[in-house]
This record gives sequence, C-alpha cells and structure tokens, in this order.
Amino acid sequence: MGNDGISRRDFMRKTSTAAGAALIGKSVLLETGNLAASPRPVPPSDTVRFGMVGIGMQGSGLLGTSIRLPGVECVAACDLYDGRHTLANAIIQRATGKTVPTTRQYHELLENKDIDCIVAAVPDHWHERIIVDACNAGKDIYCEKPMTHEVKEGFLIIEAANKNKRIVQIGSQRRSSIIYAKAKELIDSGAIGDVRLIEDTSGRNTPCGAWVYPPPPDLSTKNLDWETWQGSAPKHSFSPIRFARWRGFRDYGEGIPGDLYVHLLTGIHYIMGVTAPPERAFSVGGLFQWKDDGRDYPDQMTTVYDYPSFRCMLRVTLDNEEGEVVRILGTRGTIEIRGEGLSVSPQDGKDHSPCYYAASYPPKLYAEYVKEWEAEHRLMPGTAKPIEATSFHAPPGYNEDAEHLWNFFQSVRTRRPSVEDPVFGNNTALGCHLANYSYFNNSLAIWDAAARAIKA
Repeated sequence: MGNDGISRRDFMRKTSTAAGAALIGKSVLLETGNLAASPRPVPPSDTVRFGMVGIGMQGSGLLGTSIRLPGVECVAACDLYDGRHTLANAIIQRATGKTVPTTRQYHELLENKDIDCIVAAVPDHWHERIIVDACNAGKDIYCEKPMTHEVKEGFLIIEAANKNKRIVQIGSQRRSSIIYAKAKELIDSGAIGDVRLIEDTSGRNTPCGAWVYPPPPDLSTKNLDWETWQGSAPKHSFSPIRFARWRGFRDYGEGIPGDLYVHLLTGIHYIMGVTAPPERAFSVGGLFQWKDDGRDYPDQMTTVYDYPSFRCMLRVTLDNEEGEVVRILGTRGTIEIRGEGLSVSPQDGKDHSPCYYAASYPPKLYAEYVKEWEAEHRLMPGTAKPIEATSFHAPPGYNEDAEHLWNFFQSVRTRRPSVEDPVFGNNTALGCHLANYSYFNNSLAIWDAAARAIKA
C-alpha cells in the first residue's frame, strides 16, 4: 500500500486517463512463390531422380510428397522391413501408375547411375553413416532431422559434404516455412526491437504422440533384417518394440530433443540468424507416464538455453495436450506463432501513466508529481498514434514439407546451396545433445567449441 491507503492497482486505475496509444489490428495472407505449388511440367532433362531410403512413418510421407512435385521422380526404394517395399510401391503406383525396384541394401541405390540424390528417413543412429556414404558415392542427400546421434558425427558429415561437393539438406521443415520467414523479416527490420527472450511450449497427451507406436503385426526376423537395423548400436535380441519405438531409446534416438526440440530450435536459429550451437543448456524433466516399453527418455522436458544475445526456454510434455506456442519477446513488442499463423503486438516501451512508485510519496508531493507528469505527457485530443497489431497467415493448403523438399530438389538441380546445410543442421543437433547431456548428467551442459565437445 502507498500513502493514504493507495495501492499500486488503485494508482494505475486513477492515472489511466494519461496519454496512451490505442491498439488496432489487421490480417495479412502470406503468399508462396515456389514452383512446388505449380502444375507446370518440367522438361525431362531437368527431372531429378531420387532413391528413397526408409519408408516408415516419416519416410512414407516424404515419398508421397516428393513424387507429386514437378520434375521429381522416384527411381528405387530401400527399407530393411520388406513390408515397406510393398508400401513404397503402393504410394508410388497410386500417384504415378508405376512401380520401382526395392531392396534392403541402400548401397544399391548409391551405385545406381540413374539416381541423382537420396531422400533418407531412418533412425537417428544411421544418419551419419548414410549421409557420409552418399556423399562419398557422389550423391546429394536429404536426411531427416536431427542430423546426428552423437556429437562427433556432425563434423564428419560436414567434412564429407565439403570434400565431395555434395548438397546435404537436413529435414527440419521450418527452415523453409513462410511463417518463420515472415518472423525473421520482422525481427531483422526491428519491428519488435531487440529480442532478449524466446519461449516455445507444446504438449501431447496420447499414446501415439508419446511414440507408443504399434509394431507391424507380421514383423519377424524373416521380413526384417534386425542385425543390420541395429547398426552401430549395442546389440539386443529381436524386439518389435525397439524397432517401432526407437525414439524412446538412447541406443537409436534422442527422445524429446531429437524428435521435437529440433523443430523448435530450427525455427529459432533461422529467425535469429544463429550460426553456432547454444553456449549452455540446463534441462529438467522426468519419465512419469509412458514407462511400460522400457524407454530411456523422459516424457517431459524443459530446457533453458544461453545464446550470446538472448535466452531461450523450451518446454515439451507428452503428458498433456497443448498446441505449440512460440513467443518471441523484444524490447518493442512480441511475435507469437501458433500453427499456420503469427501475430505481432508492438510496444513503444514508454510509460503511459505516472510511475506507480510515486504512490510512496507524501500526499502533497504525490499530487504535484502527477500534475507535472500529466502536463508534460498529455496529448491533444486526436493526436495519439495507434499501435498497429498485425497477424499473418499461411495460404490454404500450404505444406511446409513440400516447400522444404522442393528447396532440396532445386538445390540438386541448380547446385545452389542448401537452405539447411550440414553446418546449420549440426548447430541444431548440438542443441539437442546439450539438452540431453544436461538431463542425464543432472548438470549444466556447456559447449566447448575448441574441443568440439560438451562439458559440465
């Protein structure tokens, strides 16, 4: 309470007639100019022919999207589970009326002279090997996120891409999003001042959302090459659960960071122009609900990241349903991203009423202060400038996956740089590794750039 029983709330109410700015708003529909949305045919000489490696949950979607892009053709498909050979050709035949050869051996695709590039959607512990093998075979490659399973792998991928002059694009689609491109444009223009904090939160609350995927009922060592699937991971007896739910096991995946943080970090790194991993990270969380399959990773995690000019807080739970909200907090306003839209709420950073600290003045001084403040700040009627809040929305039918894949195939066709090259992909993957290191070691995780290692 202030003098004469004046509370902070009362003071703000009493001085609310002081100078201020009205808030108005407008809505803008964004446009995408990519050829990916065009039915215009592409000459056969410009057709990009790709081989598909991995036709699981994500791979089947990438395959179906890719073959519908103009001037893009699937030549062959590979998976260690034979049932997905059938799935691949069902997808291709439905879209094109054709079928393609299938195999368990991805090296057959790398040796195929009719294949220009590879699209790979395989468990994380296979990423580095397939990317490096593709580069060494002279093939460009699009590989699903996160780029790596271990810290050291990112630098091997960068080296292989540079040595062989190959296009490598990592499949975290926000790097090609028109929503995030608009957010970047607004931030770069100073629309919300200096960004000092970013918050990104989301949640799921279903078995499927928590990776409790049902293994194919016919799965066996007769139709799955289990030994090869395990790759460099520690060996286990045949396990349909590990095959289907690999994201929950440290042997093969990165849990919440590798499945979900990677998208959040990709968007943040893009809009903020980040060119290095986070400097530090600290994670908390726990495995509370989804314990029955023996997974290692928690089902909720919160991580705070340090970057040189801003801080970032990510929070993901698999125990409660919540739509993702990204809040970018600047000194002159806020950008909020939800789904296929974003809103901008400017702030002018000024007092719009006398400072409530004056409530602690003796009554006479308080009255004099308020009178002087209002005389100095009051505007003539009709002269206050409105603060314009704006929302932007993606057009109907907009597809980030199609945009991102189109950017890759255009890079293959034109040799222009990838929009999400191995350096960008590595910085994002290292953010995931920092989060997990902190959680499992119960300590601060620090990126040591000179040693290319994470330290406590």
